[in-house]
Amino acid sequence: MPEVPNPPFSVSFDSPLGSAMRQQPDARRFSRVQLPIPVEVSCTPLRCFRQPAHLRNVSAGGAFLYSPVAPPVGTVMKLDFAVQVTGREVQISCEGPVVRVEPQSQGEQAGVAIEFSKLNLGAW
Repeated sequence: MPEVPNPPFSVSFDSPLGSAMRQQPDARRFSRVQLPIPVEVSCTPLRCFRQPAHLRNVSAGGAFLYSPVAPPVGTVMKLDFAVQVTGREVQISCEGPVVRVEPQSQGEQAGVAIEFSKLNLGAW
């Protein structure tokens, strides 16, 4: 019997703690996973599309990455990357507002923290 691919998975959620989380950096709702992989970032307000960047860590609620783009806090950024899951590549696309920027934290690249408002997983 031929394998039927699953449809893409999509999640959108509001962050009820939003600004409260930004005021207490050690109070995290989700566990972080170190995931140092390349990603592509886009930021429509800055006319920046599919720029190479490097993910440092990710959780169900957000991500921290090093990017050549350092948008102001509150600006929505989109991340696109792929991870291997059970021997298959899964495409992940997520977006959300920038909650923290660390200017030139890694050479010429800024450290950027994003809180996810949308998360899309490709077919498993």
